[in-house]
Amino acid sequence: MLKYVLAFFAFVIFSVPIVNAQELVEENENGQLLEDKSWYEIDGIKIRTGYLRNNTGISLSSQENSHQLPPAIIDQTDQFSHQNAIPISPIAIVLPETLMTSWSFRGAVFEFQTETEVKDLSPSPDDNSINSETTHWRQKSSMRTLLYNDFFNASDKSFADSNPKWALSADVNSSRYFFGYIWGVFIPVGKNHRFLKIGFGPAVYYTDMSLKLNLCSEYKITVSEKGRTNHGGECVGKTEIDSASISKWGWIFPAYQYTLWEIFTKDSIWKILSWTNAQINNDLKLKNHNDLGYTISSGTEIHISYTYRF
Repeated sequence: MLKYVLAFFAFVIFSVPIVNAQELVEENENGQLLEDKSWYEIDGIKIRTGYLRNNTGISLSSQENSHQLPPAIIDQTDQFSHQNAIPISPIAIVLPETLMTSWSFRGAVFEFQTETEVKDLSPSPDDNSINSETTHWRQKSSMRTLLYNDFFNASDKSFADSNPKWALSADVNSSRYFFGYIWGVFIPVGKNHRFLKIGFGPAVYYTDMSLKLNLCSEYKITVSEKGRTNHGGECVGKTEIDSASISKWGWIFPAYQYTLWEIFTKDSIWKILSWTNAQINNDLKLKNHNDLGYTISSGTEIHISYTYRF
């Protein structure tokens, strides 16, 4: 499988995004399903609207290969405009899926994010609500105690002692690639409609990430009246205390795929509300401090898509 993953990475990096699609199958005279295409063949061109929802979180406890989320000290939240989801590429090449029965399918899933920088990731506070009286965020009081006693060095403690509203933040530059194979089911309605299409399966991933860990004299909140996703968050008095670089292959289970409603014909495929998601937890090896843990997820949120099939 690894050689196919590498081939996909090379193809995608030098061309356009690849996503998965539904392969139509035909019946022979005995009513048996016939497959038309291999999973790696191009099935069509997709036009879509939606978002990439790729998040990064940092925790005190390292839980490599764990499926449980460790307590976060730094997290990425869509309450801040600089951490919002990224609009997805509107055009993508489509790979086929195989219809196994009238209500089940299998096929490859490939999701990726090219190099993206997010600065001033927010601390995880006791209360993550933002209102007109919110001025700053800090880590939870219990986490601040653990950071001060078990993680900070003498220089960090001196900074914290001099800044009573101190908080920990991070700047992250990352790219990530997930390739999986999905098996799933759906509710067939008539010949062309599929509802509640759900699938999951194993996936391999590659992530390339560089991180700067920063102490802030204050993580300042600028409240916006334009909506809950437009607030401002800034690491004031930013002081870098450590850094890390990660280039890592691995595997995860499961990666997920959901579609609310799919309509397919011989020439086209429509999808209404579809999602994919895969997530990993791993060690974050810093240069000058004890190890932390990090969580990264790669997901898509597609509102509507149309595929022209070849």
